[in-house]
Amino acid sequence: MNMFHRFGLLTALMCSVTASNATHIIGGELYYDHLGGSQYQVTLKLYRDCTGIVFDPSAAIGVFDGVTNELIQVQSISFPGGSFIPITLDSPCLTLPPNVCVETTSYVSLFTLPPSPNGYVLSYQRCCRTSIINNLLNPGDLGLTVTTRIPGQSIPVNSSARFNELPPVALCLNAPLAFDHSATDPDGDSLVYSLTTPYNGGTSTAPQPNPPAAPPYALLPWGAGYSENYPMDSNPAIAIDPVTGLLTVTPTLQGNFTVGVMVQEYRSGVLLTETRRDFLFKVVACDATVTAGMAGQAASDYCDDLTIAFVNTSNGASVWHWDFGVPGVEDDTSNVQSPVFTFPEPGTYTVTQIANPGTTCADTTSAVFMVYFSPQPFFTPPPPFCGNDPVILVAEGVFGPNAVLQWQFGSGSVPPSSADSIVTVQFSGPGTHPVSLLVTENGCSTVFTESIVNHPQPDASFYALPVSPQPVGTAVNFTDTSDPGGGSISDWSWAIDGTVFAPSASTAVWNTDWPGTFLITLTVTDEFGCSDVASLWYTLIGEPIRIPNVFSPNGDGLNDAFHIENIQYYHNELTIYSRWGNKVYQVRNYKNQWKGEDLPEGTYYYVLQMDEGTEFSGHVTLLR
Repeated sequence: MNMFHRFGLLTALMCSVTASNATHIIGGELYYDHLGGSQYQVTLKLYRDCTGIVFDPSAAIGVFDGVTNELIQVQSISFPGGSFIPITLDSPCLTLPPNVCVETTSYVSLFTLPPSPNGYVLSYQRCCRTSIINNLLNPGDLGLTVTTRIPGQSIPVNSSARFNELPPVALCLNAPLAFDHSATDPDGDSLVYSLTTPYNGGTSTAPQPNPPAAPPYALLPWGAGYSENYPMDSNPAIAIDPVTGLLTVTPTLQGNFTVGVMVQEYRSGVLLTETRRDFLFKVVACDATVTAGMAGQAASDYCDDLTIAFVNTSNGASVWHWDFGVPGVEDDTSNVQSPVFTFPEPGTYTVTQIANPGTTCADTTSAVFMVYFSPQPFFTPPPPFCGNDPVILVAEGVFGPNAVLQWQFGSGSVPPSSADSIVTVQFSGPGTHPVSLLVTENGCSTVFTESIVNHPQPDASFYALPVSPQPVGTAVNFTDTSDPGGGSISDWSWAIDGTVFAPSASTAVWNTDWPGTFLITLTVTDEFGCSDVASLWYTLIGEPIRIPNVFSPNGDGLNDAFHIENIQYYHNELTIYSRWGNKVYQVRNYKNQWKGEDLPEGTYYYVLQMDEGTEFSGHVTLLR
């Protein structure tokens, strides 16, 4: 299984430079697509060592006659930008050293090439290669030529073959590699693969020939012990299947090795063209250490979300297996590098990571992760109230019995704080009192804050002038002397025996013809709706009651009614009984109107009940 060791893009490319022999070019290939008529899209792929100078601002491709090798035209293609090749290894137990880096680019342009009986040869040349190549003589003075052939007009339509994948840049020492080096031909022609010797091209004095030199081209000089079919130290020797393009090699020497691979294109048994890939293999000593690892959970990352994005901190692994520790569940696993998992319910879970599972270099690590919802506390404050009576508050909401509660009531309150779920608190006085309830459960905390408002309580009082008692008919003045308690009085209600007798004002006047003792009350209300009541008893003295013992209702205008002197000043109830105890007359607030209608002469008995409690009883004689 391959492991990808990715290098990030450089933040900026170096400024464009003139041609230099320090380019560290390490390979390339050239292919084309026939777009119809005289139009061809030509692609030049180049590879360079990252330690060298950046790619040229433009690449000059020469077009030569396919038979005479005469130069027909030169076309320069602007640099389109480069990208770094992912470094691949064939074993999940191996890791690369950090200094392996290769960049590639593709110069692409349209060429107008009219049909020609001789066809064309397209070529690009560049010097120089890196000096640390093992299998070439004086590699720092060598360059490369990449070339391709367009058949003559007897083959009117043809696009060249192109390799499907980039070969791995780095090979691990003594580690076998099997790489699919096959190509694709747009026309479906037959393809044959072989190892080949790359072409040299360019010199240290003319590193970027413009125009390129005409064919034929010189081959690279192999170093001692190396050849086209044995370009690098390997056991068994490097080989490529001529039919499938499968390249196999087990490198036995650490170093840098130039390798050439050629694909030839045949149609009806006729060779049309060939595409050569010139490439550099870096054989390195790979580190076989694999260490599983995952980032721990931050203290603030386990509340209010059952989903965790795991951070993989393992080293040297290419595959992973995660088990998220959900009891009784088999599918709580993942094989991605840094998974995201949603736990089914709050709780504490042991998460396990296996790096490179199923290999001899596998490593395992576990860590505890917690996922909980924050508590959701609240309490219901009483509506704004008057005075400073104690308040009962109850902690409510979503949290368990083991949650830790902390009330804060403010300085001067009794108590200033509490850890109980139900608490009785008295504040320092009227005002707005912020109250907070902090609930902590499973390490997750939530604060609920609400204000409790209590208004000042007015203290009602008043006085009466003249002071009680006074005769019936006296005008009595009442004056409010209430203490507003910090607010302001906005309403007054004056009442006598429960009946309001004056408009809302701080003073009132009362006058009545009725004697007796009366309950005077004052209710005061402030702008907050807080009220208080004060009361006093006031006595009005009337003339004494005088009750006759005889009357004569004969119509002569004299003593025709049972006349009780001064009865009109008193609230009363009069009841008359016959001598046999039968009730013959009863009235509320008697005012001398009984004349004994339809009753015979005789003696009758009366009971006169005064509202203030006095009772008179006796007999009266009715004469006609």
